[in-house]
Amino acid sequence: MPFSDDIEQVLDFLDQAAGKGLRKRNDMGTLLQQAIILDAPDQMNLVIFEGRQLHNLYSTLRKSAVGQEGYQTMQREFAATAERLRGAIAQLLVEAPDDQVERFNTQYYAMTQGSLRNLVDLAHDLGVFKGVQNERKYGGEGQEEPADR
Repeated sequence: MPFSDDIEQVLDFLDQAAGKGLRKRNDMGTLLQQAIILDAPDQMNLVIFEGRQLHNLYSTLRKSAVGQEGYQTMQREFAATAERLRGAIAQLLVEAPDDQVERFNTQYYAMTQGSLRNLVDLAHDLGVFKGVQNERKYGGEGQEEPADR
């Protein structure tokens, strides 16, 4: 589905902010478009926040040893954050066309490693968005880009 010029400009800006580009550009566009259709900026901000949290937890888990103190707690928080992100995304897709809902179901809601990897990639992009928001809000360099996988 083609996006509006405004959404394309936002996606282009986020591509540049990400450095290596967005990992899930079309899905980011779909979420932005649905937020506009639903007039749901607060819901989109929740998706962005949860995405940033998920990617931060993922990055921390990757750097931690399995037996390290607090690792299991971080794993539980990662799983809980993934579910909150999925729920927040579902709220944005309430009135989305069936083909988009099906795509998100397949890509992000299946109980597979690939689905979780897709969610982490989307969370990376949402983290880039949150970094841009923070930079605009607080000035300066803002938050660093989320670490690559």
